[in-house]
Amino acid sequence: MSDTTIRALPKINGFALHRPNLLPVFCFIALMLTVSLFFVWSRVQVTGLEYEISRLEGNLRDTKQETSRLRLEAATLSNPERIERVARKELNLRLPVASQVITVD
Repeated sequence: MSDTTIRALPKINGFALHRPNLLPVFCFIALMLTVSLFFVWSRVQVTGLEYEISRLEGNLRDTKQETSRLRLEAATLSNPERIERVARKELNLRLPVASQVITVD
């Protein structure tokens, strides 16, 4: 066996000293560390989601502008005067003469 002996802690001014119980302190530190890490993780997630929302809002804005531009282009292309001008100049079409018109009853 070993020759180590456990000595009693000394008394100071009538108070007996004893070894502190460190388990509650370590548990408190572990709890605070866990809560702090969760807080940091959640803030990182929120920041990432804010960047994602900003990117998606930009895409939505660009898509709305593209939709407006395409609607304007469609309205311009479907203008009857433009269609008649293209038919006459580019396709060499002309209005039908009376003998070419067939009336269906």
